[in-house]
Amino acid sequence: MRWTWKGTVSAAAVAALGAGIAISPVFAAAKSAKATHAEASAAPAVIMAGKLYGNIPNVTIRGVAAGKAPWVVDGSYQLKSNLFTASGKWLIIPKQGYMDNGQPVPAKIGGTTNGIAEVGAEITFANASPIVLPPVKLDSQGDFSFHDAIQWPKGAAQPVVLIGPEKNGQLVAWFAASDFLADYGQATGSAWMPTAKPARPEHGAKAAVTRAHRGDAK
Repeated sequence: MRWTWKGTVSAAAVAALGAGIAISPVFAAAKSAKATHAEASAAPAVIMAGKLYGNIPNVTIRGVAAGKAPWVVDGSYQLKSNLFTASGKWLIIPKQGYMDNGQPVPAKIGGTTNGIAEVGAEITFANASPIVLPPVKLDSQGDFSFHDAIQWPKGAAQPVVLIGPEKNGQLVAWFAASDFLADYGQATGSAWMPTAKPARPEHGAKAAVTRAHRGDAK
């Protein structure tokens, strides 16, 4: 019989099948890898992420006034087109600092949350109505955490994240915020726009409530 490499390969394949040995794991793995890559490509991209910073009294950001006392925080946030997450600790009034009237922080509220039990989050834009998220617990140590589905407004630009107490579905003051000065305070020649394509929230996820401000916050 004349030997050929094709015959050897065919014979090996037949033998493998006869022995019940699977010969397709490599192809299955390749297919699985492609599917994983496709799923990753379809996942919403991170639009923006960064640290949160405490407030400065007498500073108003997009209609929301800073708290009358200074606040500090160790926190961060992340924005996707369909998800907002943020967490922090030590969101408290420092023992040293000055109130909005120029007087030193009273000793009785320094190092505390001043009885604030909840804080909400607001994502404001340069050209769209803000997204206001339901409040979460602020414990006595100043810890908080957000994990909310959102619907990104079409064409919305220059988001600024604000954290503070809410009343009737509106933020009445901000205690912490994203670094809007670093984000937009440089001469880049063009307005910042998100590059990620907006996506709908996952099925069954809690939709964020979007409301416009009515007048200046106190």
